[in-house]
Amino acid sequence: MASYISSMPLWAIVLFIASFLYSIAFIANPAKQAALNAGITPGKSRNIQIGIFVFYILFLAYVSVLSLKGAFNVNSIPPKVMVWAGLPLMIILFGFIGNTGLFKKLLRSITLESLVAIHVFRLVGVFFIILYFYHLLPAKFAFSAELGDIITALLALPVAKMVSKEKPWWKTAVYAWNIFGMLDIVNLLVIAVIIAKNDLVTGAKGDLTEMTIFPFVWLPAFAPATILFLHTAIFRKLQQIKTK
Repeated sequence: MASYISSMPLWAIVLFIASFLYSIAFIANPAKQAALNAGITPGKSRNIQIGIFVFYILFLAYVSVLSLKGAFNVNSIPPKVMVWAGLPLMIILFGFIGNTGLFKKLLRSITLESLVAIHVFRLVGVFFIILYFYHLLPAKFAFSAELGDIITALLALPVAKMVSKEKPWWKTAVYAWNIFGMLDIVNLLVIAVIIAKNDLVTGAKGDLTEMTIFPFVWLPAFAPATILFLHTAIFRKLQQIKTK
């Protein structure tokens, strides 16, 4: 019987799951503060924070069930994980959540520096490199994925500090950093499709197998849609500031 669980050491799997869940909580925290800034009661603000966390937990549970059944472990263009997980999440975030009155209210109340600082969570991308060292990801994918995430994450706090202190050229810095962060995700998606296409042509089992099985399937299922949504929120916030 085929196993659709990563062959990484148990310590790495446990650390990844813990880091990922912490990242979701990290993303949800600023929403609570934004709600408080908007005049929403502490109880309801806390519920918003919990709601974001629960939404992502349910989404990851859905992804996990499909991955454990081997639903994503198939050579295809586009990759199955994007069709059945990444794309639906993107539709939910961009098509529904981003257009709700509550989201717009929170976006008006959240600080720009908070939206930028959220991206520190992308340090979880270090697991791409760990997978490479265990010979479970090709170098061209692992390092492309990791370097962009690391650079974006490490620059998030300095850029956020520039915003909070209104340093000269802070808007230019935010635009440049935000565009870089988005292009990193687009580049990663392009590389993933190219590798998947090559595997389909050659009939290989797949260099990106780890990205289709539990728990590392969470990365392609969660990250592209969520990160692009957060970067878009920054552009929307900049537009709000510009029109004030």
